[in-house]
This record gives sequence, C-alpha cells and structure tokens, in this order.
Amino acid sequence: MRKSQAFTLIELLVVIAIIAVLMGILMPALKKAKNQAQSSACQGNLKNFTLAVQMYAQDNDDKFCHPASCYFSRLDPYPGEAGDRWKRWCNGNVYLREHPEYASEFFTYLSEARALICPTFKRLAKSTRFHSDFADESDGVENYMPWYNYSMNAYLGMKDGDWGVLKMLNVKNSAQVFSFADEGCLIKPGYFIQGLNDTALFPVWPTSEAPSWVQRAGGSKWNVRPGPASEGGLGEFTDVIAGFHNAPTGDPIGGKGNAAFLDGHVSAHPFEESFALAWPY
Repeated sequence: MRKSQAFTLIELLVVIAIIAVLMGILMPALKKAKNQAQSSACQGNLKNFTLAVQMYAQDNDDKFCHPASCYFSRLDPYPGEAGDRWKRWCNGNVYLREHPEYASEFFTYLSEARALICPTFKRLAKSTRFHSDFADESDGVENYMPWYNYSMNAYLGMKDGDWGVLKMLNVKNSAQVFSFADEGCLIKPGYFIQGLNDTALFPVWPTSEAPSWVQRAGGSKWNVRPGPASEGGLGEFTDVIAGFHNAPTGDPIGGKGNAAFLDGHVSAHPFEESFALAWPY
C-alpha cells in the first residue's frame, strides 16, 4: 500500500514558522519602501509649490502672497461651511478643486499641482482625529475630507508692520528658507501645541516675538529649537514641520517632513529645524 503524501502536523508547523520568520523579515522592509514612496510623492507635490511661488512673485513685483490667504480668497465663511475657517483643511465643502470660486489669486498658480496633500498625512488624518491641544479640529465637519496639509511659511508675505518679509529679494538665503512645508495632525506638549488648523505655519507666534527668541539663542536662528531647556530647547513652538515621514515605531512625529525651498529644491527635515528654516533673516 502506498504511503499517504499528506503533510504531518509537525511539517505543517515548520512551514508556518518559516513563513512567519520570512514575514517578520520582509514587513519592515516593505513598510520602509512604502514610506519612502509616499515621501517621494509628497516631494513631487511640493515641487509644484516652488514653481507656483516663483511664478506668482514674477507677476507681482517680486512679492509673496499673504500666508493667511494663500489658498482662499477670504477668511469669512463660505456657503457650505460652519463658519470655522480653522477646519477648512478637512472640509470637503470648500475643496478648491471642486469649488474654484473660493480660491485665492495665488491658488490659480497651483493648477498643475498633482496633489495638495501628502499621502502619509492623508492616511494619518483619517485614523488620528486629534489636531490641537484644545479640541479635535475636525469636530463638527459634516463632510470630513482631508484635502490639504501643505502650509505656507508664516514669515513670508507678512503685512501690517509685523515681522517677516514681503519680497523674494529680502530673503537672506533662499536655499535655507522654505515657502511651503508638511504640517502634521499631532502635537507634542512642551515642544509644540498645534496641529494643522490654517494655511500658515508659525513656529513662534506672535511673530513680533521671534527676534527675541533669536537673541536668546545667541543670535543664531539655528539655535532656536523647541522643547524644555534641559534638552537645549527654548520653549514651546506653535506650529512645526511635520515629523511623520519614516517615523520610528512608537514615535509618530520622530521622522521628518518635506519642505519646498525658495531656490526651488525640496528636502526633508525634522520638526526641530522648523524655526531655522522658516526665519528669512
């Protein structure tokens, strides 16, 4: 009589164990490859922002648009929103691809942009609905649809006598100052207090206090870092560049965020460099 060709229980367990080991080896590599692909897609999106900023400046006497109105034509409520402009980033009723009538003049220069949102942020915003130290910024949004997370450097295009620069030529080093950058949806008490809630990224707010932070840091903007003094920080920032790209397990803000610079390049940076890369002097 021929012997049965079926697997024994021990053989089956060995196969399962081998598969589990292989999965344990492959999954981190696959996750890393996915993260790198999403970061590359994000950098491609931001490249279009560098072009938009340059074209807008060429057509407007070398000026930047105001960061509070880089996307929208006004701060007052539009039809279809509940009156809270801090939630426009996730309100599908004011998605500018479908509602161009709400768009600012600058936004028209972004017509060729492939996307206005980082794919990593979009995933996080759908699974993590906490965006500030006060409350969930998405509360009360009927048509919840995260559609942008690239915020403008708040120190560019500032008006009314506040600190910042109005024109390209006033920027000290265009390769070290970003125009737009990833902003995230998480906070870190003691380091920064807000997630994405508007169109401007303010590391130090009000901006009139920014020069005093530089002075406290010995005159170098690179020494202006968030966090407690015991860790070399100067205090709590308001907004920061996101840290969700290639973040280590257990630390969702410990990676980097992409930033589009005034000289045209795009690169990734940790949130600790937010002020240094935003301050235009």
